[in-house]
Parts: sequence; C-alpha cells; structure tokens
Amino acid sequence: MTNPGLLDEIRRRRQELVRDGRWNEADQFVADAVPALEPTALAYLPGSPGGGSDPAVFRAVQAVHRGTGRAEAVAAARCALETRALDPGAFWQAVMVLVHAGEVAEAHRHWFATGDDLLGGRIMLSRGDPRAAARLWGGAREGVAVAWLALALTEIGEFDRAGALLADRPDGAEVCFARGRLFLAQGRSAAALDEFLDCGRRLAPWGVVNPAVVPWRSSAALAAADLGDLVLARVLAEKDLVAARRWGAARGIGLALHAAALARGGDDVLLEEALTVLGEGSADALRARHDLAQLLLARGEVDRARRHSRRLREAAFSPQWIGVAEALAARLLRNDGESALSGQERRIALLARAGRSNREIAGELGLTLRTVEFHLTAVYRKMGVAGRPGLRRAFVPTA
Repeated sequence: MTNPGLLDEIRRRRQELVRDGRWNEADQFVADAVPALEPTALAYLPGSPGGGSDPAVFRAVQAVHRGTGRAEAVAAARCALETRALDPGAFWQAVMVLVHAGEVAEAHRHWFATGDDLLGGRIMLSRGDPRAAARLWGGAREGVAVAWLALALTEIGEFDRAGALLADRPDGAEVCFARGRLFLAQGRSAAALDEFLDCGRRLAPWGVVNPAVVPWRSSAALAAADLGDLVLARVLAEKDLVAARRWGAARGIGLALHAAALARGGDDVLLEEALTVLGEGSADALRARHDLAQLLLARGEVDRARRHSRRLREAAFSPQWIGVAEALAARLLRNDGESALSGQERRIALLARAGRSNREIAGELGLTLRTVEFHLTAVYRKMGVAGRPGLRRAFVPTA
C-alpha cells in the first residue's frame, strides 16, 4: 500500500510542474515516483472499483486529465475495450475516457453489457438525462454516488433532496461541485462560487485541468456573473473555453460558450453557438436557451425571445423546467413591446441584482432615492418580475 504522505508530496510536486505547463516532466516524475503496481494511486478516478492494470488505458486517462490528445486517448480506450479482457478497474477507466471524450453513446453500449448502476448513472448524466441517472442512483448513501445523485436531483429541481444528501458530507471535489450547482440553482451565487473555487483547488493536485472531467470554471463563471463580477467571470470562462476547444468534446465547449456569453455581459451570438454545440433536450441546453430568451427579452427583441421560449417549453423534461418555461412564457405574454432597458435602468438593475440597497444605489450613481425607486419600478414592469427576488433570477444585460 503506498504511503498517503508520500502520495500527497508527489501530488504537490506534480501540481507545480503542471502549473508551469511541464506535462511531460510531470508524467515522468509520477512514473519514477510511484511503484509500478500502483500507478492509479495518482489518477483522479472517482467511483472506480480500483486497480486497473492496462498501461495504455491508464495513459489515456492521463491524457483526459490534462486535456490533450483526445483522438489518441479514444483510440486506446476503444482498442482495449474491443480486443482485451479488462479487469473492472481498467474497464471503468476505458469507458470513462469515452464519456469524457464525448463518445457517450459508445460508452453506453459498453456499459449496457455490465449493468453497473454507478457507471450507468454517470453515463446518463453525461447524456443530459438526469432523471435516468437519479433512478439508477436512487438508493445511494455513500461515496461519490451521493455527490452525483445530488447533482442529478438538482438538475430536475429536487433541491431539498439534493441538499439533504449533501448535508455534512466530507468535502471532496465532486461534493463541492454538486453543492455549488445546488447553490447556483437556488440563487445563492456567492456560496456557489466558493464551492466551485474549492472544487478547483481540490482537483489541482491531481493534475486535472480538462473541463470535460469537471466543468468547475464554467460554473464558477456563471456564479461570478450572477454576482456582477464580470472580470472574474470572463477570466474563468475564457480559460475553460480554451481548454475545452483544445480537448474537443462538444459538451465542454458548449458549457464554456454559455459561461463566456454571460461573462461578456450577454452575447447572443455565443449563446446561439452554445445551443448549436449542445444540441437539444439536455439540461445544459435548456439553461442556455432560457438565458438567451431572457437576454433577448431584456433587449426588447420580443419575437426572437418568444421563439426560444416556445422551444424551451417543448423541451422541458421535469416539473422544475416546465415551471421555468411557463414563467418565461407568462413574462412574454405580459410584455408590452417596450421591454428594452435604458442605460440608467440597466445600471440600477445590475446593482440591485448584486444586492445593493436602494440607498446604496442612489449614493453610488449620484441619484435621489426617489429616482432609484422610479427606475426600479420600470425595470420590474419591463422584465415582468416581482421585486428583487424575481430580478435575481432574471437576466440583466450589461449593454
């Protein structure tokens, strides 16, 4: 059994090399430092049954973590799955290489022959079907399955169940990410941002920089944009977009495009591109379409907003998403055709959305309290929201 203290030291040294972009040195350092029988001790393999004796598959896992050589990694996984009798650990690694590479249908085919619920649920979640994932993980009470189940429940709007599962759980990268997604869905953006950044810190010693493994930067960018910190949001989103495009899997690119669009204050071109990449029907696509419809409505492009609202209603797959789609449709029905916010209204709305009081907004913008109240009333009417709680859930463009 490898000494835990030694592993921590090896992870720390590898993290330093990875941070400097010295991936080949990092890989060689690990190969020299870790006993030959335990190479997976330094691989990020949540949920794996352990072991894994196929060197080619393990090298493919390392490629996934650093986000380079996707074609070669997929070829190695396919070769191993089709031509070799793999032990459970190597089988898990090979299938997850396919999942992270975006070859989810192929991964599903291999999983179907085994029926492992943990692996199957992970595949379903990657396919954009959190309901199926939640059914497979329904009885999960320990390990990474709890974090993944909470993530699936958040996607379908079962926030109370997700929160109960995550309460008092030891922090790990997957738990931090699931908790962050729950907080983000609940409108607790500051808490969500802390969780996502903690997730990133926990992944760093493992050398995981590929957003296809855990898209924590894109999620953190959404939280930062919600808080009005567009500088941080843009840094996080752009970094993920570069990494996602380098790796080449569609889902990571789509998520990063969505985050980058909001980090830029609302870019409908990037949101349209995100939808093209993400396709139809997944929770990721529903979020992007909802934000695009809200952006268009806030800009006064009511006809385009209505088209996306209709498609959102058609694709909604859970009571939570049906409710979101109906709320957006109701806002559009109430719209009087004059929904575009003026520059002053936009500035006030963004400050109010970030948590400033009316008096603080008046002081910051040099306005009277009465003027702020007048403009906020107009903002609520144009955006079809009920006060500050509704404003926090609505999209406010910066320009």
